[in-house]
This record gives sequence, C-alpha cells and structure tokens, in this order.
Amino acid sequence: MKQRREQVRYRGARIALMLVLALSLLGIAGCDATTPENAGTSAQNSNTELKNEVNTSQLPDSSFLYDASIADLAKATPFMNGQTVQVTGEVVGDRIIDEYDNSFCWITLQDTGGSYSQIAVFIPKSLTSSIDTYGAYGRQGSTLQVRGIFNLACKDHDGVTCLHATNASKIAPGKAIDTPYNANRLSVGAVALVLGLAMVFAHHKLREREL
Repeated sequence: MKQRREQVRYRGARIALMLVLALSLLGIAGCDATTPENAGTSAQNSNTELKNEVNTSQLPDSSFLYDASIADLAKATPFMNGQTVQVTGEVVGDRIIDEYDNSFCWITLQDTGGSYSQIAVFIPKSLTSSIDTYGAYGRQGSTLQVRGIFNLACKDHDGVTCLHATNASKIAPGKAIDTPYNANRLSVGAVALVLGLAMVFAHHKLREREL
C-alpha cells in the first residue's frame, strides 16, 4: 500500500513538472506576440515600405537634364555637347523664320544674371506664341525657360553654337522700360561733335594752304 502511494505521488510530481514546463513555453511564446511597442515598429516599417514603393505608372527615362545658365553654355566644354539642358533668359532682338522650314524660327536668349551672355535658340514657331515682347532699347523682353538639346557646333546649322528647343514656357512678361534723360551723356556727345567739326575745319584749312 505504501509503495502504491509513492507511485501515485511520483506520477503527480511528474504531471506537475510537465504543467510547469508547458506554462513556461506558453509564456515564451507570449513574449513573441506583438506588443504595443512592436506594433509601433511594425507600423513604422509599413510606412517606410509605402514610401519606397515603385511607381509602376512612371515612364522610363534615360536622359539627363542639366539646369544651366546661359553664361555656363557660353563657356561650355565638349562634354555638354548633345546634352539636354534647361536655361532661363530674356528674349532679345527679333524672331527670324528659318529659311528651310517655316514651322521653325530663331530667337536669341540673353542671360539674366548680369553677364549679358547670349545663345541662339532654334525653336518651333508654335512655342514662341507666348512671347509678348522682344527686348530692345526702351523695353525688356519676355523671360522664357527653354529646354532642349545643346549643340556646341551644330552640324545642321553651319557649326553655330545653339540650342534646339523642345519645350518653352514664359516665366515673366515683357515690359516697357522708362529710360530717364541723362544730360551728362548728351553733353559728352556734344563736346565730341564740336571737336570733330573743329578737326575737320582745321584739316580743310591746312589743305588750302598747301594748295
């Protein structure tokens, strides 16, 4: 009888030990479950993944766009030849229709950064409709942003340095410039004119004496 009790007690201890081990395993598994802290990390990872998603609707583009100034193009190296560039400048001079293709024309863009560098632009005539003013004395031309292919020595136009425009948009309209009267400049011109007439008169008198 005593031996039977010991066997029952031994079995009970084994069952209790198995229950303790089972509860311990459940506790470890519970620690791996998502806690509020882990939930925040998961949300953060989710947001990061959303930011790094690939836009499947975006078209592939292997070209490079250089946002350059006209002054930079005036001293460009052969590396820039054939590159797609974007420049901003004032339209000056006149629009000249191309003699071989009436749907294209030539305009001149002048740097607005103070260097007064210029570049000839070969552009579809339809893209010049937004130009309201061509810069000259007493007026400021429209400011255009032009994108196109830069040619350091264009083989289609006798080696001239030019920009073949593919897109153009007006940044600012042209306007009239109020040029104030400068009496100092007028006086300098008047003095130069008087001196010139005096020299002509003196030369004429000297010729008469020689004769």
